[in-house]
Amino acid sequence: MNFKTKLLIITLLPTILIAITSTIIIDLQAKRLIESQAKAIEDLYLAQKERELLNYVAIAENALEPSYKSYLKTTRKAQREAREIVRKMSFGEDNYFYIYDGAGTNIVNPRHTHFIGSNWIGIRDENGRTVVKDLIEHAKMDDGFYSYKWKKPSSGAYVDKLGYSVYLPKWDWILGTGIYLDDVSDQIQAVQSQTEIRIGETRLVILLLALGSLLLTAAILTFARISEQRFADEKLKKLTARIVDVQEEERKRVAHELHDGISQLLVSARYGLEAAMSKAKGKDVQQPLEKSIDTIDNTINEVRRISMALRPSVLDDMGLVSAVKSLSSEFSTQTGIEVVVNANQPKKQITDEARIAAYRVIQEALTNIARHAGADKVTISLKREKSRFVLKLEDNGVGILQHTQWPPKHAGLGIRNMQERIDAIGGTLKFENARPTGLIIKIGIPIDKKLANIDEQE
Repeated sequence: MNFKTKLLIITLLPTILIAITSTIIIDLQAKRLIESQAKAIEDLYLAQKERELLNYVAIAENALEPSYKSYLKTTRKAQREAREIVRKMSFGEDNYFYIYDGAGTNIVNPRHTHFIGSNWIGIRDENGRTVVKDLIEHAKMDDGFYSYKWKKPSSGAYVDKLGYSVYLPKWDWILGTGIYLDDVSDQIQAVQSQTEIRIGETRLVILLLALGSLLLTAAILTFARISEQRFADEKLKKLTARIVDVQEEERKRVAHELHDGISQLLVSARYGLEAAMSKAKGKDVQQPLEKSIDTIDNTINEVRRISMALRPSVLDDMGLVSAVKSLSSEFSTQTGIEVVVNANQPKKQITDEARIAAYRVIQEALTNIARHAGADKVTISLKREKSRFVLKLEDNGVGILQHTQWPPKHAGLGIRNMQERIDAIGGTLKFENARPTGLIIKIGIPIDKKLANIDEQE
């Protein structure tokens, strides 16, 4: 064996070993990555489902509160009203609310009506768990979350379900609901499949590069080996960064929709209930309570809409200005703050995405005014300026004098959401002090040229 052959073997051997080792390491790292990613996504989705259940049950409790705490009705009448309220409440295609008494007799179950009136304390799921008994025990211990197997109405299959129940001691009732978790498994499987595909592509690229390096080793061995290593490192970095981005985007989406949809309406409901409680000793308690119940009903409808389309129907039905007027009227009723809207409908000149973004920003701004501004009047106007519409909201509250810059560096989720929504449509969002007091929020909404041309032709 001559020197050149020995040199070739010596130079090829590290490349071959690197290729084999890289493949093994990638396989091991890929397995760990997939497992850790699946666990992180599962924890994220379960945490999301738990927050949803807490919100849904809180909505149901608020809906029952007038009947449950009433001292003007008989217990029988109050319970009958409560049963009717819960029977009509649902979200999504398969999800519903149920009521059991402390002994396990079903009182309300809109999806499985044959359960009503019978005692199910001993019913067991496929794993032998006493579902109703355990739900009652968890609710009474103030630890309402409970996982079990249950029949899904739409498919008829028994799947994993996460339930949450609360105990109503006055009536010895268990109020609860649940969410089927088969979609969580589907989401995890989809993400795992995509990750495996990307890792397989990366592995293939590395192997091809290693093969090319072997063929060119005689001339450019050192350079090829360094290039291969750098390329592999870069691909792995990009893959890792992409996985992190996907997780962060999903968290941001969930945070946006929960905060902008459910939170705003629940805050409105809370203001109504607070107004009612402040008048509880007088004779004017009925109207605020009824208004609060209506707001909670709107919340239920909004939750249902978010689960179906993540889109506020009032914008589709009436347009931006009408939606803002409706929102302002509701806001005035709940908070006592006067809202004046001076605007005409901008027809078809702005996109649906821009309308939704502007509506959500106004919704968030009104909530912040009620919480922090100390204002008693708000003025909202909309006018066209060249290639955009300017939506302006002005209050007579405390303004932003306490801040050296706006938005503050450590602004809350609401302000960040406002900015991100406007940025997403290519608009502008400005905050400035009003004179003599108050805050002005200016929202620049770009005009869609295609829609504007269609509107002019019509």
